[in-house]
Amino acid sequence: MTTSLNFFKQYHSTVIKALGDDAKKVNAKVGSIMADNWADKAGTINNNAEFAKSFENYLKNQLEFAKHVKVDCDDKNYTLDIKGCAICHGNEMLRKEGVATACPIMQAAKYAAVRKLGKDVITKGVEKPGPVGECIMRFELE
Repeated sequence: MTTSLNFFKQYHSTVIKALGDDAKKVNAKVGSIMADNWADKAGTINNNAEFAKSFENYLKNQLEFAKHVKVDCDDKNYTLDIKGCAICHGNEMLRKEGVATACPIMQAAKYAAVRKLGKDVITKGVEKPGPVGECIMRFELE
């Protein structure tokens, strides 16, 4: 069986529209569940480098939502560099219709750091440097 980007983008955009006003809350919950699924199996994380490697492995090899995922995390800065993301294509459909987008990976990234690093996470921004499916999520750890 092959997965279909066309199906996934239509499914994502349709679910977000169907959720209406609840979409933001449900998206945050979906992200926290994803982070919990990883955190419950990740074992002990001793430092930020181990965190980055383990979470990156989960995103790349378990969720498989993008063709490229790179996680970097030091004492203050935390980034996800993503290319070929299937979720972004659904969000692009929403954007064209004037509907607010939703990314559970953003929420999962924040909650994962809270769970395993025990630090507050501040979203610094999301850059869209290339075609649909590419983004760099930037966070600051407190």
